[in-house]
Amino acid sequence: MYFRQSLFCSLGVSLALMQGAIASDVSLGVGVGTRSGPYKDMDNKVLALPFVDYESTSFFLHGVGGGVHLWKDDHQEINVLARYAPWNFDPDDSDDWRLQQLDKRRATVMAGLSYVYRERWGEIHAELLGDVLDNSDGMTGDLSYQYTFLWQGVKIIPGVGGLWSSKNQNKYYYGVSQNESVRSGLRAYTPDDSFSPYVQLAIDYPFAGNWAVSVSARYMRLADTVKDSPMVDTSGISTVGLGVRYNF
Repeated sequence: MYFRQSLFCSLGVSLALMQGAIASDVSLGVGVGTRSGPYKDMDNKVLALPFVDYESTSFFLHGVGGGVHLWKDDHQEINVLARYAPWNFDPDDSDDWRLQQLDKRRATVMAGLSYVYRERWGEIHAELLGDVLDNSDGMTGDLSYQYTFLWQGVKIIPGVGGLWSSKNQNKYYYGVSQNESVRSGLRAYTPDDSFSPYVQLAIDYPFAGNWAVSVSARYMRLADTVKDSPMVDTSGISTVGLGVRYNF
């Protein structure tokens, strides 16, 4: 299996990284993730959620998402998928008075197509998703490469990639409208589309028969159009996750 991409969210990213190491057809577990958020004067978020991982020849469930295999063999996959994307901004969570005057940005569900190509030299993953709840009316695209090392039963999975976000996606989560500017004193801002590179790593350690523990981490460098938002005060987002599961 592979990293299921989900960025700008705490536990969603952590579960995606941990699921890259799962080898069984059915797994149940719990994951805890923490993320350094992009918004000004907001504490890091910590979330814990149970998750189910199931893989068959026709469909799959992975943490906060699932889908249908349109095509699947030993080297390639073409999938239709949908995934809960807990990107959000709650003004009440910020200690900055100006950000407290802004509108709430809600989580959504992203759906679309993904493609996977596997060889001995690693795996390439690509996906294109759109907001199906019309919160942002935006789209994201993800392209990544990863390789799995095996060492005494432990899986070590480093990866690199990049996330493209459309103008509408960035406008919803990082833009400041004229009305918000008047209320808050922040300058009005409309970001362009963006490309943000990232690096990631997952380590999966089996123990006590069918049990396993996974540790994951990701760092994404924010694009300039995101960093220039008056809502943002960081140049990158770090995510760390820990999970325990039972493989059936």
